Amino acid sequence: MITPDPTLFSFHLYGQTPILVTPWTFIGLIGNTLFSARVLIQWIVSEKHKKSLAPPTFWWTSLAATIVMVLYSLQRAEFAFLLGYSINIVPYVRNLVLIYTPRRGWRILSYIISVVVFAASIVLLRHLGAPIIHSRWVYFGIVGVLVWNTRFIAQWAHAEARGESLLPLWFWLWSLVGQLLCLVYSLILHDQHHADQGRRRDCAWRVTWCLASRTERL
Repeated sequence: MITPDPTLFSFHLYGQTPILVTPWTFIGLIGNTLFSARVLIQWIVSEKHKKSLAPPTFWWTSLAATIVMVLYSLQRAEFAFLLGYSINIVPYVRNLVLIYTPRRGWRILSYIISVVVFAASIVLLRHLGAPIIHSRWVYFGIVGVLVWNTRFIAQWAHAEARGESLLPLWFWLWSLVGQLLCLVYSLILHDQHHADQGRRRDCAWRVTWCLASRTERL
């Protein structure tokens, strides 16, 4: 972590390693709550229209959650998650542009924002002396995060081709594979680096939602 983060309290969920709850834990929970809220929003809208849709609220909530989690990952000096959240800024912003201003000339905006956020975060981590790669498991996490987050890059390409924001069946299958990898990494991260329980609970919720979405659409 790059700033002081005093422990408020701790508890044991499994094993001998305690889960430490700090002020930044609650910030992480806010971000994860927003991510969970976007899934509920998308689910409700899709049920109402009887097909998979992604309303503007879904993308705005995703962007807000990503900003919060970029700050959280920066505080924790978690390179893998920081990379993933930065990548996702591109499709989030681009989908909003497609919804409000469907002109291809605005595409560069999403690239610029994503690169600036990621580059600024890495520069700050290096300036503060925080380790970028602190464990061999980070490489596993990077693979999981890339699989998980590139689903939105693929969705973005699909949306560009169709000229509208959609979430097809393969998006949910891709999500399931990526989230399973992220879940494994988060469990390992907890054992070695006392990661917050909120992130692991959010991972489990997303896996459950992906399974439900797959079942409904087959």
